[in-house]
Amino acid sequence: MNSESESHKKEVISQFTTQSTPFAELKEHKEERSLEIFHELGCFKGGERILDSGCGPGLVSCYLSQFVKEVTGVDLTPAMVDLAEETAKKQGLSNTRFLIGDMLSLPAKDKTFDACVGRYTFHHLEYTQSAFLEMVRVTKLGGKVIVVDATPEANKQDEYNAFEILRDSSHTKALTKAELLQIGSDAGLGTPKVISFGLTMKAEGLVNSSFPTKVTREHLLKLLSDDMGKNHLDFDARMQNGALTITFPLTAFCWKVRHQSPTKPVVPDFRS
Repeated sequence: MNSESESHKKEVISQFTTQSTPFAELKEHKEERSLEIFHELGCFKGGERILDSGCGPGLVSCYLSQFVKEVTGVDLTPAMVDLAEETAKKQGLSNTRFLIGDMLSLPAKDKTFDACVGRYTFHHLEYTQSAFLEMVRVTKLGGKVIVVDATPEANKQDEYNAFEILRDSSHTKALTKAELLQIGSDAGLGTPKVISFGLTMKAEGLVNSSFPTKVTREHLLKLLSDDMGKNHLDFDARMQNGALTITFPLTAFCWKVRHQSPTKPVVPDFRS
């Protein structure tokens, strides 16, 4: 099993220690569709135990806790775990727990959970396939693996990623729908349920909650503004109600775990 480089882990922890509160407070991260889609695809009945891989500030974990027996959130960044615990406490939740841990080495035994979910996490990984196989490993046979992430069009992927790396230095590569489908296929999970949707927000709100290290926030806004009418970045940048507005291209995937013996070797999918 591949593991993330120590330098990249440090970059992720640095970025999300800084971003933790702004990330959690950005209202679009609490947008109903991006949360409801997990319950819609999971069809949870109330008795399930779920793992939220790369749980961040616990927004998905806390949302799903109302529909299932127990949710365990795992995140690499201690500040995010602290914030998730604080959020759960404020909401009076008793069926959530949060652990510091690596998505590529989840702190759980094989076939432990009825579902494993992840939102906006894969584009921060060097080895996406390895993280996906960990999600499969901890999920019971017949359980579900649900992933929601940005999926730029193939002909816009490079420019999308170049912008996102400038905005957030922990970004690695947002995969296309086809690439994520291939990861599931390589794991032997077959064809998932797929739902495409968009997350719309004001560009200024996104940029102000970011902490770029190589460019200014003003430069990021200019890149988005200059892309209006072109859409090379795949954000559909436009003026809406007097504000520069963008839409993240998102896709939700739900695979059913039929077996846990991937037929292909794990390869370094980001660095190759």
